[in-house]
Amino acid sequence: MTNLPLTLRTFLSDHTTSGSLSLATEQSSKDGTIKRAYYLPDGQLIESVLMPYADGRRTACISSQAGCAMGCVFCATGQMGFARQLSAEEIYEQVATFSYEILACRGERVSHVVFMGMGEPLANYRNVMEAVRMIRDRLGIGARRITISTVGVVPNILKLMREEEQVKLAISLHCAEEGERSELLPANRRYGGLDALMTAVKEYTEVTKRRLTFEWALIEGKNDSKEEARKLGRLLKRYGIRRDFCHVNLIPLNPTGGYGGGPSQKKNVNAFVQVLEDEFGITATPRVRRGIDIDAGCGQLKAKVNKTQTRKETAPSSTKHENENKHEKMITAEAPITPPKYSLVDTADVINLDDDDNDNFQDPEFKSDAEMTEAERILSLVRSSFPPPPKPDQQQQQQQQGPKTTSIVDDDAVRNAKRRRKKLLKNLKMIDKLKDMQSNGKELNEEQMVKIGREREWRSELESVLHNLQ
Repeated sequence: MTNLPLTLRTFLSDHTTSGSLSLATEQSSKDGTIKRAYYLPDGQLIESVLMPYADGRRTACISSQAGCAMGCVFCATGQMGFARQLSAEEIYEQVATFSYEILACRGERVSHVVFMGMGEPLANYRNVMEAVRMIRDRLGIGARRITISTVGVVPNILKLMREEEQVKLAISLHCAEEGERSELLPANRRYGGLDALMTAVKEYTEVTKRRLTFEWALIEGKNDSKEEARKLGRLLKRYGIRRDFCHVNLIPLNPTGGYGGGPSQKKNVNAFVQVLEDEFGITATPRVRRGIDIDAGCGQLKAKVNKTQTRKETAPSSTKHENENKHEKMITAEAPITPPKYSLVDTADVINLDDDDNDNFQDPEFKSDAEMTEAERILSLVRSSFPPPPKPDQQQQQQQQGPKTTSIVDDDAVRNAKRRRKKLLKNLKMIDKLKDMQSNGKELNEEQMVKIGREREWRSELESVLHNLQ
């Protein structure tokens, strides 16, 4: 872009970014799957996956939270704990990044989106639904091509049932008995157990008339036998779930370091499918395992990045440079294709300001004092909008300290969280009163308008606090 002064372009290049995600590392599978770990501005790490299929589908699997509080024992993300909610923009940007890059490189588009990455989507309900609308409106991906997965956040399943957006719903079930499910998914007890979940599922199918999917991670010797398949079939029958309103998605477990279970053998998978179809008339599909030769399982790549970072920080200074070189070679080998720079702006109707050959902004000389004054004014405006980058020693200190999390680990933290919840609720109640005053024609002062402007920030913080207090 040569229609801006060189000084301003240099400043913008040094101090601004397109979006909030910064690529930490990328891995490419022989089946075409691309797995990425991104740094967020506060240092948190999240993951996104792009999965190509032979039938032309291009599916983006995205994260909704940094970490997860559900505690599923077989999931690498569940073993990490919860850090914070992602904003709608951070969720949307994961899809937009893949979408713009594959369009530029291959002329393809992301066709489907699944919220099956890091985090529990229905525990970040407001931001997830806002992101769904952004994906639909900005990228043209219809709601019926978007799937939201949940371990069973019952209140928000019922809320989703009343939404206009006809997104698909997937239930991470994995077990058909109360005790076994609570053992694998501790959040089962938190939301009322299997009875509350299956009752909500029954109501959801009756109201929406839409088919949902039950996700079942097949763990060898744990939940992959014919008898387990019969338990599942009897569970669905007991709650009156119509066979044409449900489908079982069978996923051989992707092993993680923190859990000893392994994936089911093919013969057990086929037997499981046969029992459901022959004895109960329920359709079931073994899901094709994608990216098995890379860290494609949820949370696995983040764990690897964190482990590498920890090893670097604890390594003797004489070997740090050698380790960094090895790490760089590993990333290069795993991600041979360098993605192009992209813009999150639709460029279809943008006027090309480079067509005017009369102006040469490569020359820092200005034709008049007025032009110089205007350039200085723009630079001053930009500088006031973007804080200066941290000094190298400050940046290194921040990385060593690590990102702040909102995890509650002791009684003092619980008390502080409850006090903060009370304060946030009071602030939001005050904002509602100010809005009522404004709608009745009363003119608000500058301080009151500033408080109204912080509503979104306070609501997001309250959501995180409430999530941790559950």
